[in-house]
Amino acid sequence: MRVAVLALALIALAACKEEAATAPADPLALIGTGTEWTVTEIAGTAVPAAVKVTLLSPEPGMLAGSSGCNRYAGRIETREGALHVGALAGTRMMCPPDQMQVEQAFHSTIGTVTALRQAGPALDFTDATGKVVLRATR
Repeated sequence: MRVAVLALALIALAACKEEAATAPADPLALIGTGTEWTVTEIAGTAVPAAVKVTLLSPEPGMLAGSSGCNRYAGRIETREGALHVGALAGTRMMCPPDQMQVEQAFHSTIGTVTALRQAGPALDFTDATGKVVLRATR
């Protein structure tokens, strides 16, 4: 009986070790280089179908996309185990009020991101409390 329990424990530990080895060491690897994500939710509110918010990493350490009306780009890095999104530069066009509201919500929220996690087909951007502040899908 003890041998069987010990064998099961060893198998469970080996499975955990394998799982940890396949998880990306850098959470930015979840975004992927050149993969465009569509933001579907900002601070718990669905992005209207008529407004397109995207993000991608055109190269390691960079973040770019559409914030609903304008294009943006900036730096993203992992520091001391947490993500840090730098100031975003962008175009300065005016759009209808609904697009501008989404854009403002995106810009005020993305700076609070400290972690990423895969949630099925979605990528969740969370804040320091673990709350999902942005959700995106491919």
